[in-house]
Amino acid sequence: MGSDFLENNPQFFDDIWILDRGFLLLATGLPRWAPIPTLTRAHIARRNNLRRLETFHAVMDKHWDGDNSDPKWSSLDDVGDLLKARMDVYRKHKLSFRARAAAEHALMWAANANSNSLVFWMINRIYADKTLLAMIREEIASYVKVERVETGLPIKEPPRITSLDVDGLCDKCPLLKSCYVECLRLDTSSWSFKTIKQDFVLQSREKEAQGWLLRKGEYVHVAHDLHNTDPNYFENPMVFKADRHIKYDEKRVGTADMGSIRPYGGGTSMCKGRAFALKEVMMFTAAIVSMWDIEPAGGGNWKMPKHAKATGVYSTRDDTRMWIKAREAPTDG
Repeated sequence: MGSDFLENNPQFFDDIWILDRGFLLLATGLPRWAPIPTLTRAHIARRNNLRRLETFHAVMDKHWDGDNSDPKWSSLDDVGDLLKARMDVYRKHKLSFRARAAAEHALMWAANANSNSLVFWMINRIYADKTLLAMIREEIASYVKVERVETGLPIKEPPRITSLDVDGLCDKCPLLKSCYVECLRLDTSSWSFKTIKQDFVLQSREKEAQGWLLRKGEYVHVAHDLHNTDPNYFENPMVFKADRHIKYDEKRVGTADMGSIRPYGGGTSMCKGRAFALKEVMMFTAAIVSMWDIEPAGGGNWKMPKHAKATGVYSTRDDTRMWIKAREAPTDG
């Protein structure tokens, strides 16, 4: 979105999270005047963000035509390439500023609401177990290179990530990926909705169990967390087990996969961004683990935040206060 947008709209992302907390209520179609505070706040947050984005796109349209007269919007050249590409599409099809704002707002919500929250839970889960933290740091060391440039000056340069192999993290770090799957199992509560297109009987795997007749035109609601916490499928289902999803071949090479959980839905409506989400979460988690030491503010034991219902990945209403310091990194003189 560029630096000007955030400079002029510092409340934008706070309102994204207010919207997210009320997203399921918004999806019901209930009006703003319904006496539900979370819903009312979500309506207001959405309205405010759409207005901000309409203003932004009006300015961007002028910028596209060479008009840069507004001093509040003097740095639009640093807007990202993807948004610039969308601008070409918007202008080609003569989309209104309102339509552009709606599309951008949906993208900004989708890009932030779930992946970022999952990183939060992964960081909490990993740092809460010092042994697990050490094992993951050892596993990812070959794929995240951190160096400190030696300048000879009294003030040292901060450590920097000089290379990050995302494919290596996703394909060759089974413990980190198993943590990712385990967080999807425990720290998400996604739902799937399906429309029945023809009558059929849904039969249980247990032969003696009664089947269910599902009729054409009916709707099916699948609450994935019911399966994810079912002891018939997962031993001690409420316990976070970092290596739960690792399988070994005959050469003791480990891999981790989703198994029977379906956090991204299924069928033709399966989330199209699931591969990107995997890379995003693995990359950010590995970067934080490589760069920072984190402990609870004031010391003591790590207290896991309580879940709060959200659209997919759980949120929390608990304060999470931490002490964070940079890890020592090797010098490159």
